[in-house]
Amino acid sequence: MRFGIFLIFLFYPIGFLIAKEHSEFCSMDRLCVIYIQDKTGVDVYFQNKIAIEETNTTLSVNASYKNMKSSVKLPLVTVLSGPKRKKLFRLNVNKPNKRWVYQIKYKWILGDFSVTHNPKAIYDLPFEKGQKVRIYQGYKGTKSHQGDNRYSIDFGLKDGDLITAARDGIVVDTEEKNSEGGFEIKYIHSANYVKILHEDGTIGQYAHLRYMGVLVKRGQKVLSGTPIGYTGSTGFSDGPHLHFEVYKPTSGLRKKTIPTLFRTESSEAEIVSEGQLHWRRDPSEPLVKTDSDVDEIQICESVQTLERLGCNLTSFAKTGPIYFYIPLLKPSRYKIQISVRKIGTSIVKLYNWETNPEWWDTYLDVQLEESAEPLEGDWVATVSIDGVIQKELSFQLTSVK
Repeated sequence: MRFGIFLIFLFYPIGFLIAKEHSEFCSMDRLCVIYIQDKTGVDVYFQNKIAIEETNTTLSVNASYKNMKSSVKLPLVTVLSGPKRKKLFRLNVNKPNKRWVYQIKYKWILGDFSVTHNPKAIYDLPFEKGQKVRIYQGYKGTKSHQGDNRYSIDFGLKDGDLITAARDGIVVDTEEKNSEGGFEIKYIHSANYVKILHEDGTIGQYAHLRYMGVLVKRGQKVLSGTPIGYTGSTGFSDGPHLHFEVYKPTSGLRKKTIPTLFRTESSEAEIVSEGQLHWRRDPSEPLVKTDSDVDEIQICESVQTLERLGCNLTSFAKTGPIYFYIPLLKPSRYKIQISVRKIGTSIVKLYNWETNPEWWDTYLDVQLEESAEPLEGDWVATVSIDGVIQKELSFQLTSVK
């Protein structure tokens, strides 16, 4: 079983400026500082050049200087709104006939640190209807979901799978020109992504998209379920997947990820966890109440063909073992029972076992023993979990397959 290991790419750029007459410095071609200097001091402006009108950018600015005085108390934490240039302060020269010098330092993060996430917001799963997707890493995952990334989710989408918006919003940033990725720190800033601003001011981030795999543009309004891109493995990643998180900045210019509730096949609102298998359900559709992925319960002739690799066979040689494969929707401690009965006879075999809470699926290999009656013929297997029948499977035993 493959696990995805992921780390989010967001970081906080820091800029340094030495006094000049009139200059501009941009971080990541996004956040720019502009200062206009005259004989009595310097005016300091900031601008997010890729922003749309709805974009907010949290900015922390400090300055070191000699023979000068700031017009505001520093350090300063503020929010830039939209794409317009904004003057934040002026450094005035104390004694113009003496040497004066200054240095501006800043860091920034997309979003407004003062917003509050709506706790009643319900998110749709960020992939197409009809897909069943396992969560490879959940909240506080030991592989990479710690610290600022603690409330992030890694959905086990395959390379090229369509990603959809989990909540209505406006696209405020995208990146799709990165082509590299791997589980090495050098790829930490190489992920492609889409960022969507929600009504409450939080930002949904969809990361590790494939090269040129973004389907939306800045300023575009999207509804939940709108296609926004394709799965890839760019950035700090060990394989294709979708990294999803909802965050807001803090006043300390950190990223605070936020737990979110999803509408799933079995719940109107739940926090999804590592190892769980889920699919999208419209609000009008009935809830699914089962412990297993019933459609994928299979009988296989070899353990190598397990895990949904198309081993739904109906005929087996009586001399070999057969394998019953049961994918679980939510890993837990279950009591599994399989009743195997030959149709039209008194031959009945019962098999019981208990799952480990960490298992994502389970299987049993069965070698049917010879009895007074021949084994060749038609059989039916009944699979139950905690006393509830999940599925009945018909199969044949033959002398030679």
